[in-house]
Parts: sequence; C-alpha cells; structure tokens
Amino acid sequence: MRRTMENKRGLSAIVATLIIILLVLVAVGIIWVVVRNVIQEGSEQISITTKCLDVSLEAVSVVPVVGEAGNYSVTLKRAAGGEEIGGVKITLFNETDNSGVLEGFLVLGVLATETEEFEGVTNANKLEYTAFFIDASGTEVPCAQTNSHSF
Repeated sequence: MRRTMENKRGLSAIVATLIIILLVLVAVGIIWVVVRNVIQEGSEQISITTKCLDVSLEAVSVVPVVGEAGNYSVTLKRAAGGEEIGGVKITLFNETDNSGVLEGFLVLGVLATETEEFEGVTNANKLEYTAFFIDASGTEVPCAQTNSHSF
C-alpha cells in the first residue's frame, strides 16, 4: 500500500512539472508574438525615415494663377536619389491664415520637375512642403523634414 501511495505522489509531481513547463512555453510564445510585432513596426518606421533622408525636393516657383484668386501654380523639382514617393503634402500661408494640408505631386519621379495648381489662401507668401511614403499597410507616412519657400 505504501508503495502505491509513493507512486501516486511521484506521478503527481511529474504531472505538475509538465503542466508548469507547458504554461511557461505558452507564456514565452505569447510574449514572443508581442515583441516581434513591436520590432517589425519599429523597423518599418526606421525604413521610412531612411527613405526620407534620400529624397530631396526643392520649390522652384510659386506664382498666383491669373484671374483665379487664391489659386497658385506650384513647381517642385526633385533631385537624384531616393525611392518612389507617395506624393507631397503642401500648405500655403499668408500673414494670418493657411490653406490646410493639400496633397499633390503623386508622380514626382527622380530628377523630375512638375507643376500643379492648388487652391490656397489669397495673398499667400509662403509654401511648406513634405514628401510622404506609403507603408506596407497602405497608410501615408509623411517625412519628418518639412521644407519651406517664401515668395
């Protein structure tokens, strides 16, 4: 009888140990999934930041469209280097107001100079522009550096 009780105690200790090991493995798996997602999101952000450093945009001119108050013809030039951008976000400013963020230049390739018309504010005297990329999920991610051009 004694021997049967000892076998049951020994068997219970083995089962308990196996359950603890199984729980630890499940916990490690859950933690790994969370950590992996954080690392992937961080690496994608680093990738976009690196792409942004390679893109060089320059405002060539901003002129009012004749006969259309508040409309401006904006010409941007892109230098060599960098990957394909998703487009450019621009904002036109006057002394007291701004146009809000406008999107354009969706096909501004490397070494290209493009002109587009934007409806902004009357008597604008400053342009701010920022390139953006499209990430893997289809979301627009603007570059951190914003350029400006006074006219």
